[in-house]
Amino acid sequence: MPALKRALKELESATAAVAAANIEDFSEVKAAMDRRHWAIMDVAELVRDPLAFSDGEREDALRRLQFALEAGDRAQERITGTRGAAVSEWTQWSRIYRSLGMAASKTSGIDYRG
Repeated sequence: MPALKRALKELESATAAVAAANIEDFSEVKAAMDRRHWAIMDVAELVRDPLAFSDGEREDALRRLQFALEAGDRAQERITGTRGAAVSEWTQWSRIYRSLGMAASKTSGIDYRG
């Protein structure tokens, strides 16, 4: 059982790292997400035979997995929200860039692209 407890502790720690990652630093977020992925894989490998654990051990593992799932969902919402804000900002700057490009062109015309 110590291996499962260690794996669950690593999953909790990795999930906390995802939640605390600086969203503006892609490499930090990716490293945290990769760490969480591997922690999930380790737990999945250890619990292949659920009958190998007592009822109390299974209940503890399920409770800890539920907490990790909920924390992961909150982190995903934060990341998704930031991604949406980045796409919105990129769209705005793209429109400005296109508008400036049209204003600088020597031909007169109407920009139908939006």
